[in-house]
Parts: sequence; C-alpha cells; structure tokens
Amino acid sequence: MSFCTLAKDYEQGAVLLDKSFVVNYLPELDELQLKVYLIGLSFCADPNAPQNSMEFICDSLNVSEEEVENAFGALADAGLVNITGYSPLSVSFKNIKSAYARHYKKEKYADFNAQLEALFPSVAFNNINQYTVYYDFIEETKIKPETLITIARYCVNLKGEKIKANYILAVAKNWLEEGVRTLADVDEKIKMLETTNEAIRLICKAVGKKSEVDLDDKNLYLKWSGSWGFNLDAILFAAKSLKNKGGFARLDSLLDEFYRNNAMSVKEMDEYLANKQSIYKLAYNVNKTLGLYYENVEYIVEKYINNWLGRGFDENAILLIAEYCLDNSVRTLEGMNKRVIKFYNEGCVNTQSINEHLAQLMQRDLAIKKIIEMTGYSRNVCANDRDMYKVWTQMWNFDYDVIEYGATLCQGKSMSALNNLLAKWKNNGALTLEQAKASGASAPAQNNAPIYTKEQLSNYFYTLEELDELED
Repeated sequence: MSFCTLAKDYEQGAVLLDKSFVVNYLPELDELQLKVYLIGLSFCADPNAPQNSMEFICDSLNVSEEEVENAFGALADAGLVNITGYSPLSVSFKNIKSAYARHYKKEKYADFNAQLEALFPSVAFNNINQYTVYYDFIEETKIKPETLITIARYCVNLKGEKIKANYILAVAKNWLEEGVRTLADVDEKIKMLETTNEAIRLICKAVGKKSEVDLDDKNLYLKWSGSWGFNLDAILFAAKSLKNKGGFARLDSLLDEFYRNNAMSVKEMDEYLANKQSIYKLAYNVNKTLGLYYENVEYIVEKYINNWLGRGFDENAILLIAEYCLDNSVRTLEGMNKRVIKFYNEGCVNTQSINEHLAQLMQRDLAIKKIIEMTGYSRNVCANDRDMYKVWTQMWNFDYDVIEYGATLCQGKSMSALNNLLAKWKNNGALTLEQAKASGASAPAQNNAPIYTKEQLSNYFYTLEELDELED
C-alpha cells in the first residue's frame, strides 16, 4: 500500500492546492503541519514513486517519524486527511470541498468557544475542526449554544476531560430525541439523573459491578423504571438472579425478556423463572415431534411457545397439535403456528376441545358425502362442497333434514343445482322441512354420529385450512 494516496472523492488529475485550503485551513496550521500536508499531497500525483514514503518526509524536513505522525494526526483532526492504517502509517487525502462544507465566522461562536475551552483547560484547541463539529451540530439541530455547553459540562463532570466530542454530541442527540431542548429541560434532566444515584448504587451491588457508574448506566435505569415501568424491588430481584454475571448489559437483556413476557412484579418474575425450564422443555419436545433440531430454542420460546401458552393452550394440547402436524406432513413451526391460530379462533385450547372440533369436521364431511350420494354421485368431499355447506347451515340457517330433502329432489344433478334450490327456498321463506315439502317427497332418516379414534381424527386435521370465515 502506498504511503499517501487520494481519497475516492478527491478530483482526479493534477494535484492542485485548492483555494478553500488557503482560505479556511492554512491559517490554522503550524509550520510542520503545513509542510507535511504539502509534501504528502505532492506524493499523491505519483503514488507509486519511490519518494512516497515516511523516510523521505523525515529526511527532507529533518524530523522524526513521531513528529510526522503527530502532524498527520492534527491534519486528520482538521478533517483534511484520513488515517487509513498504522504500522506502517498510511494516509488518504480528502477532497477539500467536502472536508470543509461550512465556514463559520469566529465572532458568531466566540462566547461558545470560550466556554468550551474552559471545560477542557488541559486540552490544546489548535484546530478549527475541534470547534466546527459543535457548530455543525448547533446549526443542524437548532439547539441553543448555552444548552449544549450545559450538556457538555455534565458529561465532563461525569467522565473527565478525556471525553471526546462525539460522546457529548451523542448524549445531546439522545436528549433532543427525548424532547430535552431548552436550558430548563437540561437542568431538569440532570436533576432526574442525579436522583437515581442511590438506586443505581444498589443495582451495582446486586450485579457485582465495581467500576464507576456512567451516564449509560443511568440512562438504562431510567429506561427500566420509566419506559418499561419496573419498580426498584423488581429490578433488584432481576439483578440478584444473575448471580454476578453479565453486569448491566445482561441485566438489561433479562429485564427486556421479563418486559416482553409481562412479568413486571417480583412475584411474576419468580413464577416466570420457575416456569421457564418447563417451557424450554416443551419447546424441545415440539421440535422433536416435528423432526426439527435447534441448539438454542430461546427464539422459538419467544416467538411461538410463549405466544401459544399466552393464548391459553396447555402443554398437552400443544403436543397433540404437533403430533397431528407430523401425521399430516406439516414439518415447520410456522406451519404448526397457523394450525394453532385456527384452533384458537374456534375456541379449542385443550386436547378435549381439539378432538371434539376435529370430530365435528369429520361428521360434517360425512354429512356432506351423504348429501352428494343422495344426488346420485360417489366422490370425495372437496373445499367447494364445504363452503356451500357452511353457507347453507350457518348463513342461511337450514336444518340438515331440509338439505337432505333438497338432495333427494336433485338426483342426477350437481351440488350447484342443490345450492340453487336451497337459495330459492330461502328467498321464498321456506326454511323448515314442512315448508319445503312442496313436492310431497319425504326426507330420509338421519344416522347418529359415531365415536372416532385419534387416527381417524388426524385424517381431518388438514381441513383446518378451510376454517376461515367466508366474505360477506
């Protein structure tokens, strides 16, 4: 890799000294920085030349490598170059126009500069870019300079003078997003953060955190106690359950899990943790039944198992549905989830209600098949037959004996003919058997429904796909 190169956004061709550099940057650079910049820029005209090296600059200027590295570091801070590698050092020269998109008059931010410098008495402000990052933020967000200074002061008091501008601006950005814009808002925010000290001290003790509390810790506590609504007792219970493992990051993850599963109090958390082992075992058993394997079932528990249990399904019902899925070649959790939802929509959440519902589906198909045979045909029941039968019984409110009677009048004709006949009766108000017997024929007797085995019921599991309500 060449020592000095042009960045991709630098205009290709002859290397010229941009006017913007002379106006906006040159006055701010010291002698060595300026020389290093100009020599490095000249290298960019022929990146593969043997002179393009750290040694050449050191020999030409009679300085050490450390001095050259420091000069390039200052140029990077000013936004003129990017340090693209170390050991050996490699530098990319930036397009001046993009590097200095804005230019601010010093007078506009004179007070801001003085206050900023006072916050960092041991930091040398010898680079315009040390100020412009703040100017850009002020111009873009319309935050008052004194408000930003107050935020910066809080950050410095919390973390010391070594804090970087990007940290201060990240805090300011987050607070703006929370609606903290005015100086009064900032004072109130800081006051609220300071009141969390005792609570956070107790949490630190519970999770075994020995390092100094920082702003991120305080913001986490405000999220747990504010946005999520956990009280301190609940947070401490969660912290102690970690047994000094993972710190605040792991505690945040655990509280997020409690929050998503509506375990908000100490009692609910305790019950959730006690049930968690059995829930995970259920997830493994469902996967085993479907012929699936997942090393980590946490995602499955969160997306499927907890959702099914939350809808009122018991463990036996979930495993029964899994068995029916396997029997009917449904081998995915999402496929099983669709069947679970259909059972839920029908109010079937235990093994008895599920089997009774499947039995009803079987009885329905037997009844439809009998009607088909009474019209003179012998074939399997199809989805269209079920749709029409649902309309006849649930929307038009015909009793089965009326439908049977209609079938005897439609011998040798299709189910559509029977549908037309029933529609005519409905429109004429002939809804009972007596009203429909205009032809004088009698309807055959209806058989009693038998008791079915699990294997027989399993054959009708697939008809769950047709349980959706018909559109009006």
